[in-house]
Amino acid sequence: MFPPAFKLPHPLSILALMFLLWCGLGRPAHGQAGSSASVAGTVVDAQTKKPLGFATVFIAQTTYGTNSTENGTFKLSSLPAGTHELVVSFLGYETLSHKFTLQAGQQLSFRFELVPKANALQEIVIRPDTNWKQNYAIFLKNFIGQTANAAKTEIINADVLYFHFDPEAGLLTAEASKPLIIENRALGYRLHFVLEDFQVDFAHGQTFHAGYPRFEEMKPRSKAQQNRWEEARRKAYNGSLMHFTRALYQRNLEAEGFNVRRLERRPNPNRPPEAEIQAGLNRARDQQMATTIKINKGSAQEDSLSYWSRMAGLDKTVAYLYKDPIPYDQLIAPDVSGDRLRLQFKDNLNVVYTKEKEEPGFVNQRVFSKPRPPGLQTSLLTLTEPYTFIEPNGMILNPYSHLVEGYWGWEKLAEMLPLDYTPSSK
Repeated sequence: MFPPAFKLPHPLSILALMFLLWCGLGRPAHGQAGSSASVAGTVVDAQTKKPLGFATVFIAQTTYGTNSTENGTFKLSSLPAGTHELVVSFLGYETLSHKFTLQAGQQLSFRFELVPKANALQEIVIRPDTNWKQNYAIFLKNFIGQTANAAKTEIINADVLYFHFDPEAGLLTAEASKPLIIENRALGYRLHFVLEDFQVDFAHGQTFHAGYPRFEEMKPRSKAQQNRWEEARRKAYNGSLMHFTRALYQRNLEAEGFNVRRLERRPNPNRPPEAEIQAGLNRARDQQMATTIKINKGSAQEDSLSYWSRMAGLDKTVAYLYKDPIPYDQLIAPDVSGDRLRLQFKDNLNVVYTKEKEEPGFVNQRVFSKPRPPGLQTSLLTLTEPYTFIEPNGMILNPYSHLVEGYWGWEKLAEMLPLDYTPSSK
């Protein structure tokens, strides 16, 4: 599940956005050698009970996938043991997902009954959209991204996308009549993405994406291209949220290059209360003649409207970064349900990846900002719930449980890797 650039009211942020696609709605398992298992089953129409041939069946955000046969049967073999989410998709039917746990060597069987959509396609097809190209550009920026990898990523069937903009709420939403087919020629993957939700909230500077991606390895033209893909995948993985959560689970953050500190946001002491600012702006606008007020200790005077406008432009909060590392027992704890860990911490996590610098596109995204050299990749992780859970492979179970900002927020689908990806040793 995976925005224009929006400024948050604190000095750390460059982008404020939800970037939840990589952990998606699926939670594939932590694989172990020799622990392969399989899943088989049948896909039928919920009303007629007739088999649905050629339905798409896959483990969310992995390379494990297949199509049902003409009689509706399917089988996925060589699956790793652990927790998975199986997704079944068929044109004209509601997408179905099912979470389950596999033991080593286990074979499970399911019967999936898909419900036809109620005229959903007809409803969206008849809506003309004179702003489609403009909305699509916003969608690409906030879904695919603006990185070097994004420049090599293409949505093959963009015509299945439909947009709606609510001017009162400042909200752009998108839906797709079919799974999006996305070719990432930078990483060598073809994605089939079942889009469940897409929102750009201009009023609050946030973006939210939800869906079920399925990965396919693209066939390289040469060994050299395969090597370039492997190197690009390794670079996309290094410093990513996936890399961070796996290192956190293994209690190996420092060795993997992550510097993690607590960041607390406090009200800005130099900014008057919001009610006072709005009252001052209203008074200044109502005045027919300019009124001046003296500020600071000098003789400089400032127009009242200018003053209150400047106060309104101040950050509402300021960030305080703690200097001491956070002990692991203040970040994660065992959970009674099994191998997963409870992720829980105070305030926000300021995460610096020390082994790689920012891309120039991230540094230069603000046209009128003061030029600076690329720094270390810095991100912010915030929980939206009291706690959440991570699996042995580091996957965050609940995609609604957290927000990311900074560098992780800037990286989007073009940097996404399947959950069964493991970086190869050089």
